[in-house]
Amino acid sequence: MKFLKYTLLFLLAVILIGLIYVSMQSSDYNVERSKVINQPISKVFNTVNDLKTWEKWGPWHDEDSTIVVTYGDKTVGVGASDSWTSKDGPGAMETISVEMNKSILQEMRFGDYEPSEILWDFEDVDDGTKVTWTMRDDKAPFFFKMFSAMSGGWDNMLGPMLENGLKNLDGVVKAIPDKYTLGKISVIDTEDKVFVGYPHKMKIDQEAMMKAFMESLPKAGIHAAKSGLVEGDYTPAALYHKWDEKTGETEFHIGLFLNKDLALAEGMEKVSISGGKHVMISKFGNYGEGDYEAHTAIGKYLEATKMKSKFPLYELYVNDPAKVKPEEIQTDIYYPIE
Repeated sequence: MKFLKYTLLFLLAVILIGLIYVSMQSSDYNVERSKVINQPISKVFNTVNDLKTWEKWGPWHDEDSTIVVTYGDKTVGVGASDSWTSKDGPGAMETISVEMNKSILQEMRFGDYEPSEILWDFEDVDDGTKVTWTMRDDKAPFFFKMFSAMSGGWDNMLGPMLENGLKNLDGVVKAIPDKYTLGKISVIDTEDKVFVGYPHKMKIDQEAMMKAFMESLPKAGIHAAKSGLVEGDYTPAALYHKWDEKTGETEFHIGLFLNKDLALAEGMEKVSISGGKHVMISKFGNYGEGDYEAHTAIGKYLEATKMKSKFPLYELYVNDPAKVKPEEIQTDIYYPIE
């Protein structure tokens, strides 16, 4: 009996010491890992920004085959969400904020615990895209601290998982075929142009801007057709008067460059565009794919040649996407030079 008593006391002491040790572990952690993926930044960003791709590269799916994921009504961008069940319990994730091709902030919750933060940073580098994946919290629950203590610290617990995830992400992104091509940059002289279109002022937000284009561009085309204009009398286009990465604000018009006169519809504005020297590049592919790379290519060209651009810069949507293959959809981008 004494042996049993001493054994129980010893076990209680071990448990008590263990609990004290775990309770002394930090509730704060900020663990990050980075990897350079030899792919365009928009391709990497779009993959991470779509929660439905996570099952293909998320490291936990390699370790736990019992995970069953349910997606929310939205799976891309701010408000995207999913939830899951597994042998280790339920969890959920939601995208809180997005800065296009730069950063993504998400919250991840396990069970009824307070959420932790997931941060993604994307940087355009010479070899492709540098991706930094960070997990952080300042009030980790005792249960998680116990696993951290058993693993030798937060970095040892989370770091390998982040590394495996980035390795998987690399493979998944590289397997996605490129859906756009870029033409050569050229410097051309243009003539004065007349533009009519609908003004917009908003935060730089891909979804909001896409909605504006889907509403305004067909509306402008319908007005032109009702006014008797035919293909060749105008070119769908967008003028950008402001694009401020610091404030996250943009101002632009969506409408038509005219080859024939057109009376303004309600809400339309007329803008005269001066001719002169422009740097131009053609992008071939679906709208929204490769746009960032095209503008970045012009930016690098301007820096290398020490040219300075000015607003408004503009995009011409040269052909009808309903009449050509997706890889043939042409967007010509013009930067006027000071």
